[in-house]
Amino acid sequence: MAKDRLVECVPNFSEGRDQRVIGEIVKCIPENGCRLLDVQSDASHNRSVVTFVGSPENVMEAAFACTKKAAELIDMERHTGEHPRIGATDVIPFVPVQGVTMDECVEMAKKVGQRIASELGIPVYLYGKAATRPDRVRLPDIRRGEYEGLKATIAIDPDRMPDFGPPRMHPTAGATAVGARPPLIAYNVNLNTGDIVKARTIAKAIRESSGGLPAVQAKGILIKETGDVQVTMNLTDYTVTSIDTVMRHIEAEAEKLGAEVKNSEIVGLLPLDALLDVAIARLKLTGFSRRQILDLVGQEAAGGDGRTGAATGLGTSPDFGGGNAITQKGCYYLAKMDLSKFVDDLAAPTGAPGGGAAAAVAGVLGCALIRMVAGNTLSKARFKEGRDRLEEIRKASQELMGKFQDLAIRDTEAYMAVEAAMKMPKSTDEEKAARRAAMQEAFKGATLSPLETVREVLEAMSLLPDLVRYGNPNAMTDMAVGALLLDAARRGATMNVQINLGSIEDEEFVAKCKQEITLAASKAQALLQPVIDGVKGQDLDF
Repeated sequence: MAKDRLVECVPNFSEGRDQRVIGEIVKCIPENGCRLLDVQSDASHNRSVVTFVGSPENVMEAAFACTKKAAELIDMERHTGEHPRIGATDVIPFVPVQGVTMDECVEMAKKVGQRIASELGIPVYLYGKAATRPDRVRLPDIRRGEYEGLKATIAIDPDRMPDFGPPRMHPTAGATAVGARPPLIAYNVNLNTGDIVKARTIAKAIRESSGGLPAVQAKGILIKETGDVQVTMNLTDYTVTSIDTVMRHIEAEAEKLGAEVKNSEIVGLLPLDALLDVAIARLKLTGFSRRQILDLVGQEAAGGDGRTGAATGLGTSPDFGGGNAITQKGCYYLAKMDLSKFVDDLAAPTGAPGGGAAAAVAGVLGCALIRMVAGNTLSKARFKEGRDRLEEIRKASQELMGKFQDLAIRDTEAYMAVEAAMKMPKSTDEEKAARRAAMQEAFKGATLSPLETVREVLEAMSLLPDLVRYGNPNAMTDMAVGALLLDAARRGATMNVQINLGSIEDEEFVAKCKQEITLAASKAQALLQPVIDGVKGQDLDF
């Protein structure tokens, strides 16, 4: 790799779920003499952002090879994802890093674009600094209508004619945008809400095309894996609008809408100065310089140029498949419980975990479906009624999921406490008395855990009437399955309460517990009724 002439390339591929496909594509990069810096795959976006560097000649070869491989492995006719896209290789930007001018990157874009069109039959649109017309400088303008819209208009609308290649989509690979640009920061901010309208409202308020912040492109989307919404952005010039400025505006807009920022993420690489801007602004630093950063001073003393890999676009080359090369976002696990392990433990002939823990897990699943329906409804702007209540339901069900997970653990621990008490020595009267007292306490503990499950089930069921009222009617079966799981959790926990009460000598405690579970059964039936009515209204059996 020629160290005096470096170009960064950040192609985006329309595959974020199949690691085999992603691996086959990125293998082309080192095979063509370039250095792979980063691969970030997103299941919800169904997209991978790849970053590599090399000499201009090698970068062009690697970019073409990746595009060819993506065309072989990705079928756009079957592709779905949250991120706008027009092709298997959606976009190929060339970014000058060292010893290369922007004009040279423009020429690289034209050469690679022509080759993709002539050798692969994929229509190519030039964008950014390589754009041949004003309406193609911005990627959102080229992606208007996405793959499906471009497919319908490319042959009949003169404005959609590609710069290179045939006026028709490749049968599986679609089209590709190739361009040259300065360093761009892909930045996403996640909100603690499932209301897609709020994300879209914030995106509109901050993006340049709607009169917001200059050099900011933004869109509001739903992250299906978490049920939260996201403001996904490209910051095309961080020296014009910094990350800190963007975050402050999003926080302010979110507060107006009754939402909060949950977290944020950087996709791919970014210049170090972009992060330094945030530190300086947030800490209100005065007179701060790069000379105060120990790592940079140390690099310079060791013979470096005082810039980190992030500042130059360089970094540690990842070993694809080694665990660090791909950041796989959107994977969802039970927060405190490995479900596969729980199932194995439940199936083992040990007695713990048992029915009480399984009842609590049924509560987790029931609440997950409630949260899914609420989030699904909020993700569709056409449902205008009861959105604030649906947001409350979404958040409440998430909290209850955590409580039920805790109860599954507590139930198992309570059973083990009973077993431990039963194993206490009983040779003398004193030992028998101590064992009996310990067993009584253990049986009470084993009763209180499922009793708490019954209480939390009622809390979860209290969300059902408004969920039926405001939720997406197409999700009625999901509501019904959630309700059935919650009722199964209540019934299972109730039986565990009853079986333990038979071993407890405290009559007052027993009476109170029996009264509570009897009342809970009555309340549960009333809370289930709106779901039953909704199901019957669609000629289904509950």
